[in-house]
Amino acid sequence: MLEKIIIKNVNSIDTCEIDFKKDKYKFLEDNVNGTIVNPVAIYGHNGSGKTSVIRTMEQLVALMNEPATNLRPFIVNNFLFDTYNRSTKKNDELVRGSVELFFKIGNIEYNYFIQTSSFKGIVKEFLKASNDVVFERDLNNFIYRKKNRKVQDVSTLISTLRSLASSEINDDDIQKAYTYISSYTIITPAFISRGAFVRSRIFNDVNFLDLLVNKSEEVKEILKGYNEFPIYSIVKKPLRTANIMETNKYFIEIEGKDFKGELPFEFISEGMKNQSVMLSILLSMPENGIIFIDELEQALHPSAIKSFLNVIKSKNIQVFFSSHNTYILQLLRPDQIYFAKWYEGKSKYCRLSNIYQNIREVNNIEKMYLSAMFDEAINGEE
Repeated sequence: MLEKIIIKNVNSIDTCEIDFKKDKYKFLEDNVNGTIVNPVAIYGHNGSGKTSVIRTMEQLVALMNEPATNLRPFIVNNFLFDTYNRSTKKNDELVRGSVELFFKIGNIEYNYFIQTSSFKGIVKEFLKASNDVVFERDLNNFIYRKKNRKVQDVSTLISTLRSLASSEINDDDIQKAYTYISSYTIITPAFISRGAFVRSRIFNDVNFLDLLVNKSEEVKEILKGYNEFPIYSIVKKPLRTANIMETNKYFIEIEGKDFKGELPFEFISEGMKNQSVMLSILLSMPENGIIFIDELEQALHPSAIKSFLNVIKSKNIQVFFSSHNTYILQLLRPDQIYFAKWYEGKSKYCRLSNIYQNIREVNNIEKMYLSAMFDEAINGEE
């Protein structure tokens, strides 16, 4: 399971630390899986930096999965980049961005770090397993624990983890770590209708209409547990055109107590489409995988969001999402909630359980947030 993410100088981010480990609270225990809280949410005003966290993870996944010609370094804070360009004494730290992950696979604790420069590509990278260095790389040196094994040359923007995982070296720690990180899945529900809505190695070559058909019966069973959500299946049927050639067309079959009907798939509502896609992806994820969702609430009624979060807990899939829908705050513990704030050119982040610790089960976090009770504590993080 993913335990912690630390991001520095990527997109609008100054430093962002997202901790998935539970805090001291004794309520909403069904939101806890072992030592991990799930899901974890981030809130904040428009432009505060919520999406910056998710876009950073998308850039990390791209470094793990994209063809070499498409690879790019992390996009650093533009204000710092301008400062670097104007300065006569160049401070390379201003154009370096990094991501550090702490995660557990089986009984082994892993720590992976990657830092890129806007001009030099990857400048530092390492993987540790149970605090032992598996490999370490900087601009001048490369150290691998199996020194007697030949390592292929490492390119400027191809990560060492990726390179070693694809080589002939049979290293269990490297294979596990790479498989895990490259499976991270980023979903942008607002883009589902446009087609470019998911980034993940798992779904690189997936026809999503066929995925919806293949997962349709499982999704339909889940939707039966939703409150006031249509029950439907998505099916594919061959059609003969005027020149006798067969094509495939997709339909939704809607069921009710005394009703059954069929519509072309393009008639499906945005909420139904978004939920079908997210549930189909969720059902296709490996156990203990993680999904990052930007604006979870897109086209979804609050009751559907609540039902979706209940599905997440039952599937052993971690979810990190951004949202403006404050209703969801009623469903979360303080250690599941982060706030983003834009301050003097940088995004700052704080965990509710760190800045306002004495919240109890009887407190309504949504009302406290909307009444600005947390503002002073959030601003104090500056």
